[in-house]
Amino acid sequence: MSQNDRTNQPDDQHLDAIVQDALNPNPANLDDEDIDRSKMARDPVCGNLVDKATATNTLPAPVNDPGEGTIYFDSPECKALYEEDPSKYGSNF
Repeated sequence: MSQNDRTNQPDDQHLDAIVQDALNPNPANLDDEDIDRSKMARDPVCGNLVDKATATNTLPAPVNDPGEGTIYFDSPECKALYEEDPSKYGSNF
């Protein structure tokens, strides 16, 4: 490869970032309307996507507000943070 060809190629660090973005299961640029809500939910604390079928960290909808529905969390830590202060994450829980 000539020197001229190398200058037109992205550097390794840039390629690493491209590969990591492609492999990221929770891309920040994925809008909520792009999510299949019947299968996936967004953790209100960390923003990661959670598979509803395998989620183990959840909170049921409150009896007085069934419109909010089950809340899914990526980890026990996210669930604990949410339970400490739900209003911080936009909930009326």
